Amino acid sequence: MARLIDGVSNVKTLKHTHDAAVEAGDVIVEAGIVLVAVNDADADEENVWAFAGRMAFDKATGVGTDISAPTLVYYDSGAEVATDEDSGNYSLGLCIEDAETTDDEVIVEVNQAW
Repeated sequence: MARLIDGVSNVKTLKHTHDAAVEAGDVIVEAGIVLVAVNDADADEENVWAFAGRMAFDKATGVGTDISAPTLVYYDSGAEVATDEDSGNYSLGLCIEDAETTDDEVIVEVNQAW
């Protein structure tokens, strides 16, 4: 899951129809790009998706899971969390606020390199 830190008017969005039902904050990867659902939508229904801007992403907790600013952040679609590990994961952007091992989310300035 993810959430928009800035209002929808301050993030970059696109319209996209996904083949599964989603809730606001659900994260998908399409064509290698991480998208965050702005609204709930049924399967095969057009929705608005954020792809750039300030967003908070779920992250793992525990030893070795801290992410310090400024660190590049990636999306692990298997574990459905943001991480600082790039291998096999999708580029997200830059961590803009330290996330400690006890924090369950990390704030990212999402600016994906295509």
